Amino acid sequence: MPGTTVPTPPLRSLLGEAPASDRTRWLTSRLVALTTEGRLPPGTRLPSERRLAEELGLSRGTVVHALDAARDRGVLAARQGSGRVVRAARDGAGPVESLTARPGALPAGSIDLRATVLPPHPRLHEVAGEAVDTITDDPAWGSVPAEGLPELIDEICAHYGRRGLPTTPDQVLVTTGAISGLHLALRTVTSPGARVGTENPGYPNTARVITAARRRVVPLDVDPLDPGALGSGALRPGAAHGETLVRAIGSGALDAAVLTPDFHNPGGRLLGDADRSRLLREAARTGTPLIIDETLAGMAWRPGVLPPAPTASHGAATLLVGSVSKMLWAGLRIGWIRTSRELADSLSRIRLGVDLGAPLLEQRITARLLAGDSAVPAQREHIAATYEVASAGLCELLPHWRWREPDGGLSIWAGGTRRPAAELVRAAGERGVALSPGALFSPSGTGWPHALRIPFSGRADDLRRALEVLAELES
Repeated sequence: MPGTTVPTPPLRSLLGEAPASDRTRWLTSRLVALTTEGRLPPGTRLPSERRLAEELGLSRGTVVHALDAARDRGVLAARQGSGRVVRAARDGAGPVESLTARPGALPAGSIDLRATVLPPHPRLHEVAGEAVDTITDDPAWGSVPAEGLPELIDEICAHYGRRGLPTTPDQVLVTTGAISGLHLALRTVTSPGARVGTENPGYPNTARVITAARRRVVPLDVDPLDPGALGSGALRPGAAHGETLVRAIGSGALDAAVLTPDFHNPGGRLLGDADRSRLLREAARTGTPLIIDETLAGMAWRPGVLPPAPTASHGAATLLVGSVSKMLWAGLRIGWIRTSRELADSLSRIRLGVDLGAPLLEQRITARLLAGDSAVPAQREHIAATYEVASAGLCELLPHWRWREPDGGLSIWAGGTRRPAAELVRAAGERGVALSPGALFSPSGTGWPHALRIPFSGRADDLRRALEVLAELES
């Protein structure tokens, strides 16, 4: 196929059925997916704009805009006399700035909305004091198995038992946070050069983990914004989101996927039970390992939204990566991987080449705070109150922005900014408000030019002031 024109009927079959609305975005995302997955090889010429429009039943303007957007995403090139041609894939995504990387201290009085950090667990001071008081009584003098402190592993097993997933200690490995867990999981189930799918937009450090491991990022385009949705809209299930993930896993074109079905960052969308089951069945059918980021699984703070069940079973190879950075305290760099016994053994062998285990004191504190953990986050009242500030402020001060009420999580994904997001972030920074532009949440480091993530985990007064600054800049 390289160097030749792909016939329209096969291309139409690859693209799938066009939706009833937002067809430009749909065609762009499908072309990006097909090229990054390798189903449209480099050098392939697409049919003419007129022919595509006729065969797909779209207006020529829709097709042109979609092709131009795909060109801007770096997957198509326009050549004189050759029409639109699929570009050679880059080695991987461009460099992705860490969400919390700070080249220097912010000026005094600045408002930092670049991270989702909650107040510490209410019992942290008490539990930390108890752990410190008994630390010298440890007969092992601080030595701890690399796979984790047994008392913490027992609490992690109990945590999954309460969520309906029986777990034994030989299925758990304690890690130094979620990023470490993602890295170990990825190295265990893939090899260098592997195609690894992850949501676009998504958590920036996920793409960084994939590229740092010399794997290839395959963006899975999920749109957290329903067409025409406003902030005052009611909760709706994320059917399109789930369909995108199920289709990608079912294609068999991925070597693995790193996904966040539990209150997806940045949009806060929760994958429904039906889509979860379909995803797992397709993963089992195609043999695609799923690395599930559960960092936000405990953020079911909305009344009427049930805490998610673990994304496991149906014969799929799953590695559930948990973390206590949100549910307990950001200062506890403790995470874990829950998987099969066989994969846990492989993880343990790889882990010894990375580090010799997480700190004992942090593991002891985590074990005590995790004991009997509730499905409702400890900071539920705080989260609900700051969300009200965020949602009310967006509706009042920035009514032209498009956003969808999150099912849970700690942030709102807002689009429709009048000024380009990067420009808006720079201007807000000059006014003492630090934000992250939408492009940061794209696995390729480009895209989402009119979108921002608005965390609502911090202080209510700061959040309100930040929205006032943004409204002034958008006026």
